Amino acid sequence: MHKFACVLTLMLGVAAAVGAQQSSEPVFKSGVQRMALAAVVRDGKGKLVTGLTDRDFELLDSGRRTPLIGVWSEASPASVAVLLDVSGSMATKLERARDTSRNLMASLQPGIDEAALFSFDTQLTELRAFSSTFNPADDAMARTHAFGATSLWDAIAATANRIASRQRRRALVVITDGVDSASQMKPADVSAIASSLDVPVYIVVISFALDDEAHDQTPVRGPLGDLAAWTGGALLIVRDQVSSLAATHQITSELQHQYVVAFEPASTPGWHELVLRTRKSGLFVRARNGYTVEAINR
Repeated sequence: MHKFACVLTLMLGVAAAVGAQQSSEPVFKSGVQRMALAAVVRDGKGKLVTGLTDRDFELLDSGRRTPLIGVWSEASPASVAVLLDVSGSMATKLERARDTSRNLMASLQPGIDEAALFSFDTQLTELRAFSSTFNPADDAMARTHAFGATSLWDAIAATANRIASRQRRRALVVITDGVDSASQMKPADVSAIASSLDVPVYIVVISFALDDEAHDQTPVRGPLGDLAAWTGGALLIVRDQVSSLAATHQITSELQHQYVVAFEPASTPGWHELVLRTRKSGLFVRARNGYTVEAINR
């Protein structure tokens, strides 16, 4: 975790800015350090659960029950970063990946939500900066071409850092075939960055393997599935237009029903495991699994 200095300071600033920006959020006491934790709650049938308050949640920080400063669930603008894999392994899948990106853009609210578009092979490229005026049919995606090796983990880490400064509900959506061939970072490093920055990462895996069950399950059980789970996101498989629409609908629905839980972080240096749960039985919470407190060298 030593690679990720100042992560805690960044998140405290983000959480403070969020509290100041939205008038519908709870009013926090001044002078209290706070950290934001995005969460999605579903019932046993998979239905999104709304209307919960701070009395309905319980947070464990490294196994210790931690008081909540507040819980906010009012509707607000969303910030979404779309990261499109344009490496050589995507040659036969790039059009489907573009369609999925367009579906996601079309499900956002122009003038309210904001979106940015990035592509990557061995380098990360910003195709369009964050803006609330976006066109799902933007030709920026059409100009991309599949070529080169894949630095998947490096690209995810770099994009997660960029979206962490957005002061709204936010998510990083990675559209890829799950292949990595050139990253310098390791999967665990990227997961730690995304978890600490509180950016839910949605991994959308483009697959043609309709009859190859083992192939489809590999990313779910591997590092990509871990990354999605540890950050409070999800891993989704896209095989056709129907599954593409279903995946993008799930992402935007969860953003619209996302809870923001504020709490006072611990001061002890090191990794702090978080467990957020509800006091109501039969409900399941997805949220990031921890944060890092860096040691201060005096």
